[in-house]
Amino acid sequence: MQGSNKNNWNVRFEVTFYGNDPNKGSFREIKEDNIVFNDEFEIKNKLPFSNNANVEINFLLWVETLPIEKLTKLPHDYNDPTIKYDQESIQVLEVKKL
Repeated sequence: MQGSNKNNWNVRFEVTFYGNDPNKGSFREIKEDNIVFNDEFEIKNKLPFSNNANVEINFLLWVETLPIEKLTKLPHDYNDPTIKYDQESIQVLEVKKL
């Protein structure tokens, strides 16, 4: 008998943090991370986990609902009141079927 097939995918992604330091000026910091992702994640309007493109879309739909600190490690000064972080962007680098 075959084990449970959760249709697992490895999603490698990067989060780019944009900010402004009063002493150093504007900057960006990039954090790369990965996650094993599958159709058991709660995603509104998800597509079938049948190909890389659908998995990437599902991942991006899912991360829209998350606070950024649940997705990746924050920059060391993220909560420093003198440093202003304006936005983050998320880019999928690679999707692989496991």
